[in-house]
Amino acid sequence: MRGLFSSVLLFAIGACAMPRAGAAPLAPVDRSWVVPTLELYQGWWAKTEACSGVTADMSQVTFYAVDSPTGAISLGTEAAHGWWVREGNRVYLPANALGEEWLVRHEMLHALLQRGSHPPDMFVQACHLASVAVWRDSTLTVDPGNSQGH
Repeated sequence: MRGLFSSVLLFAIGACAMPRAGAAPLAPVDRSWVVPTLELYQGWWAKTEACSGVTADMSQVTFYAVDSPTGAISLGTEAAHGWWVREGNRVYLPANALGEEWLVRHEMLHALLQRGSHPPDMFVQACHLASVAVWRDSTLTVDPGNSQGH
């Protein structure tokens, strides 16, 4: 009986971890692990709160490093340099980019705003975090790679 219970329990846990057909996965498919909140991130969080005018408790966000040597993290059929996932308030970053201020703060801004889109007033004009191009040239008023803010 214990063997049957263990098998059912393992199946139930596996089913929860797998995305449903047609639904977006809730985590990257690559290997990932929790990153302790670095002191450096506290300063970046404060800077992102200041530019956005939004405050929140960073301890409510869980940061993950993803084993992604190319820097692209796959989430379903899409790939990006970082992901914020609303469910669980999680941020996924390539392990080799945990010190990239613009990228980490970009995902922090998603967590602060609690939205996945890129409103230009926040990501471009206020915080200059829309892309590396906007990060490097704070005079830009539109993200050259995403003029609609999607």
